[in-house]
Amino acid sequence: MSEALAIAEAPIPPPLSSAPQSLILADPEPPLLEGTRDPLRLASLSPLRYPGSKRKMIPAIRQLINANEPPPKLFVEPFCGGASVSLGLLELGAVEKVLLADLDPLVSAFWREATTHGEALVNDMRKLDVTVDQWDFWRKAKPRSDRQLALKCLFLNRTTFSGIVGGHAGPIGGRTQQSDYKIDCRFNKESLADRILNVKRLADEGRIIGVLSSRWQGTLDYARWPAAEYPPKATVFYLDPPYIQKADQLYDLAFADRDHRRLADHLIDTTHRWILSYDAEPLVLDLYRGMRDVREYRVVHHYTMTGSRTSPVPGREVLFTNLPNDPTEPGRAKHDQYRQHSDREGQSAIAPRQPHQ
Repeated sequence: MSEALAIAEAPIPPPLSSAPQSLILADPEPPLLEGTRDPLRLASLSPLRYPGSKRKMIPAIRQLINANEPPPKLFVEPFCGGASVSLGLLELGAVEKVLLADLDPLVSAFWREATTHGEALVNDMRKLDVTVDQWDFWRKAKPRSDRQLALKCLFLNRTTFSGIVGGHAGPIGGRTQQSDYKIDCRFNKESLADRILNVKRLADEGRIIGVLSSRWQGTLDYARWPAAEYPPKATVFYLDPPYIQKADQLYDLAFADRDHRRLADHLIDTTHRWILSYDAEPLVLDLYRGMRDVREYRVVHHYTMTGSRTSPVPGREVLFTNLPNDPTEPGRAKHDQYRQHSDREGQSAIAPRQPHQ
């Protein structure tokens, strides 16, 4: 064999650029938070349905809280919406008190009425006719009193597709009501009464300390006063701002890019302890990945916005936090289990719990 032929037949290594891109470009996945899913009483669930409800994220957020000291005395939600996380953590005994806030006047009015005049709100709710005609009435109504704002919020939330009060969503079952699911299928008055009265009980016990109608900046500023009653680091802020994907379809008060950036700029410098939930959009990842002393986690969550009850679609959602301890680190599991056991013992002294069926 000639030297030229030998050279021609020698194997040629593939160029570096032909290596699988996933081996070159892929970032390691953030750790997964799953937590322990303890059943919640039906009466402890939120009276409001909300797009992308966070109730199924409660185990992950509880796991994160339990890994850190001191235990939260005050839990603040500046974008409370349906307040599922606050109500769930109160039910499980993972936090002592919560402060709720939302800029949406319908949402904040609902929580004010539920916490201060829950019985009267229930009485008025029971009188509502759940029909398409009433849906049209409330859609056009421009109430001024907190009671009427609360009723509009509750009625439209429970009778509109996916609980979307604003936007272009129509009534459950459509205008002709030919669907198997009618407009009243999510408006069980007895169940709603139990949930609203549970909120009122929590407020009477001092566990829901207030409801603000405020932008997130005002909520963080106001929270300094109740937080001053507790040890440093004993207040945790849970921020669940308007998401980026389908924002114009989900929110009357959606965020523009500058609003997302303004929030990130504040959290970079704050000394508050915070947990932030978001959709994993490029803008979000660019703003928070690599932020000093901030951890990122994947969470198990299923949206009902994009799938049915029988075939849920996993949500592309992430948590960021400046809480210092990582619950996924080896050796944390035993500490977290002890904290969760203490939560359950403390909760059993507050109210009997029934499984969520």
